[in-house]
Amino acid sequence: MSADRGPVPREDAARSVRLVAVAFGVTVVVTRLYLALTGYPQIGGEVYHLAHALWGGLLLLVGGLAALAWSNRWVAPTTAVCVGVGSGLFVDEVGKFITQRNDYFTPLAAPIIYAVFLGVLGLAILAGRARLDRPRVLAYSVAIRSKDLADGPLRPDDRTALLRDVDALADDPARPDLAAYATALRPVVEAAPTEARDRTRPLVAGLRRVEAALVPRWVHRLLLIAGSVVLGLVSLVGLVVLVALWSSDPDVQIVLDDRTLPPGSRPPVLVVASAGEAVVGVLLLVAAAALFLGRDRVGVRLCRAGLLLALAGVNVALGYLDAELVVLAVVAELAVLVVAGRYRTRFLPAGPRAGMRRPEAGFSPT
Repeated sequence: MSADRGPVPREDAARSVRLVAVAFGVTVVVTRLYLALTGYPQIGGEVYHLAHALWGGLLLLVGGLAALAWSNRWVAPTTAVCVGVGSGLFVDEVGKFITQRNDYFTPLAAPIIYAVFLGVLGLAILAGRARLDRPRVLAYSVAIRSKDLADGPLRPDDRTALLRDVDALADDPARPDLAAYATALRPVVEAAPTEARDRTRPLVAGLRRVEAALVPRWVHRLLLIAGSVVLGLVSLVGLVVLVALWSSDPDVQIVLDDRTLPPGSRPPVLVVASAGEAVVGVLLLVAAAALFLGRDRVGVRLCRAGLLLALAGVNVALGYLDAELVVLAVVAELAVLVVAGRYRTRFLPAGPRAGMRRPEAGFSPT
């Protein structure tokens, strides 16, 4: 039988790739804001210019060498941060690489940067959906988790996860050799010392108590409504632009990037961005109304749908028109998306009984 050498997904792949995406996005936003606030300084004097793409390449090299040189559990998140920050610094200067005049501000740069960001997020989603129950995947997971045995006492959660994978592999008849490996390893895991408690749990529990005290449900809902209304009203500017594009009034003028569009002209990118913004604005305002009326599940779904539409599609076209504006838009939309996700986690638990809960009354601070 020929050996299987196909790729094997890591059980922590989704978490690591998400970390790459976060580091990438934060790096681009911080870099652009820093350069704008400091007047785009240059490092290197009159002869040389040390572009930040060079520092990005250095971090990519450091991350790759760390992954090749060490096996500790901290290597994966460290590599993810190095890759995210390094690729963010590198891709941020894509405008210089695609234009003959090395134009950092070329309109096409922002959509390319944003498309890379979405691509990394897409890989994180795919990694989270990978099957982890096949014998080879379980064997790799067990082997990787077993490295924690060499570092001293196991954390309770890590021990539970390792025993779960060992048992799943031992009970799988498809690979008797791997089942024997798991059966032999189980006593070693059971005998390994374990920390008395997970040191992170008290911190997490404390943060949740603070959150419950400072942000009760009515405050959390109010924050979500306010965020949806503000972003919804701002996004409805797209509807105004659409109306202006098709207006026959000669006094109606559209100024884009410090230039006035000729009457009757309708740039396709502007039409797409405006139409998308209009749809997002309507979704967010309807979501705010649903939340105000106590229809929390509907409101959260509409809010998330509008924000995901903006983040995954509209902002690509918007970035071509105004790179600085899309940075602010992404930050605001991600903030409201986090608030919506946290509201769903805290107050709208999933499950077969979730739909049987009594609908809430209208908005009230009680």
